[in-house]
Amino acid sequence: MSGEALLELARFAATVDVRQVTPQVADKARACLLYAMAVGAASTRAPQAAQAAAATDAAIGPARRFLDDRGCDAASAAFANATLFHARVQDDAHPAGHVGAVVIPVALAVAQASGASGARLLTALLAGYEVALRIGRDHAADLSARGFRTTPAYGVFGAAAAAGRLLGLDAGAMTHALGLAASMAGGLREYSEAGSEDFAFQAGGAAWNGITAARLAAAGAKAAPSALDGRAGFYRAFGEAGRRYDARLTDALGSVFEIMGVTYKPYPICQFHRGIVAGCARLSGRAGTRVPRSITVRMNPFEADFFGVRFAGPFRSFPQTFMSAPFCAALGWARGDATLAALTDFTAADVIDLVPRISIVSDPGRERYAPLIEARLADGEILAWEERDKADAYLLTWDAASRMTLRLAAEMEIPGAVADSLVDAVAVAVEAQSLERLVAAMRAACGRVPDSGAESASGSP
Repeated sequence: MSGEALLELARFAATVDVRQVTPQVADKARACLLYAMAVGAASTRAPQAAQAAAATDAAIGPARRFLDDRGCDAASAAFANATLFHARVQDDAHPAGHVGAVVIPVALAVAQASGASGARLLTALLAGYEVALRIGRDHAADLSARGFRTTPAYGVFGAAAAAGRLLGLDAGAMTHALGLAASMAGGLREYSEAGSEDFAFQAGGAAWNGITAARLAAAGAKAAPSALDGRAGFYRAFGEAGRRYDARLTDALGSVFEIMGVTYKPYPICQFHRGIVAGCARLSGRAGTRVPRSITVRMNPFEADFFGVRFAGPFRSFPQTFMSAPFCAALGWARGDATLAALTDFTAADVIDLVPRISIVSDPGRERYAPLIEARLADGEILAWEERDKADAYLLTWDAASRMTLRLAAEMEIPGAVADSLVDAVAVAVEAQSLERLVAAMRAACGRVPDSGAESASGSP
């Protein structure tokens, strides 16, 4: 293959400008930024966040590590913050993965280190999302089936594009940055089988690697232009031999934006299960005090047979519960919600007792993100619910991001005024000449500094 598609993506990443796109696309970029920062602020109690901070304690520089407000070099800050942003798995979502948890920490860190404006930050975000999502959108299913994770595998391309844009790479150098990123991609799904908590570090690693790829390209390093679509390139290595994944890779590039399809998660669970929680909550409300004898959840085969989805206990870790459709269904029925606290309570009788009554059925007649739930009650009545809105019901808009920011703040006991300050800072980010206000608002949301907006983002730790 010629590698022309990678060059075209690189040209886009090197020249896109958030001030020259439609207002709808610019608003989407702001919504993604706000939502990611809100999820990150709600994740500070995650053990991986503290572990990532400990692993980067030797770093010193102008970018903030949000967990503890330490000043780090850009790569270390991005690693720690990406781990933080991904730790409760409530990141924004797309069939190509949760790339915001990688791209946004990179854009924030490199923007701080380079003294960038808000417009340059959002431009880098837009470049990173579009490159990552387009590379992954027609490849993700095959990559996932082989046991790889989409978030780090595609996120590293987005990280390289975002960092490269802020470093001022031209199209040629950006092509090399993306080619280098292809050799740094990875991330396994074994965590969902083992119930381990290493998933969050995959976002951090992709962030670090993406910045490294961009820095190498800036220093003159070269990569194969066919690193994406060549005979031994990324697509072939992570996909199926003989299958073409780049047929529409650059279609309408710059005029139609894949980022517009990004959704949010109302709960910190696998995105396959958001309808399951909502549906079981509604059925439970209809049932009143009546007890379900059995609950059958019919899912698209890709989802029903996915890693960790059928796991039914015993539950000992958060990855086991957030990936488990039976646990999420039981939580929806028993609690009407799925909070982080409930997902990390592995002995709650009202939830655990329901799990054995729940069956997951692989149904080729169900579309993706469209479960059908049937509950047979003890008195013999059958109640049914099906997701009709699918992913469109969860599109990430500015209103949705603002609403979720306040909801996450309330769940994690972040003061409402602090959450409002974060919303306000992101709302005006595109006009901001510096990131001072934005970074101060995030530091306050993480409980580290007063929300005065007066401290410099590059101050001493």
